Amino acid sequence: MTGLYLKETAKLFDIVDLTICCSLYKICNGNQFEHMKGTDFVDFMNLKEVSRPVVVRHRENSRVCYLLYVVSKEIMNESLAKEWIQHMLEQCKISPGYYKSHYRDALNSGTGETNAQFVKAIEKAIEKAKSVK
Repeated sequence: MTGLYLKETAKLFDIVDLTICCSLYKICNGNQFEHMKGTDFVDFMNLKEVSRPVVVRHRENSRVCYLLYVVSKEIMNESLAKEWIQHMLEQCKISPGYYKSHYRDALNSGTGETNAQFVKAIEKAIEKAKSVK
């Protein structure tokens, strides 16, 4: 599957479920990402055009990597999920090397209470979104 195919697919279908996007927006807007409209967040998560560039907040790259990792697990096709991560990393201006080194940092026991709260909030949001389906 090529990047062009994924981008074309994203024009026709949502890659990430709307309920998951909405749940994650409440957690990440203004925290991991600079403030944006909810519709922009949904479009961003689905590789669609947004009204202004999405900006990862200072010192939030590793949490964004964890977010992308967790969301990718909700994408049915594994190769599509890997490609989605690549596109999202480009949009977030995070290198693939950084992602590979840090996507599970938030899970490490010594990373602090803030990371533990973030992981718990993300897991809860995804479970809640799945229960709505």
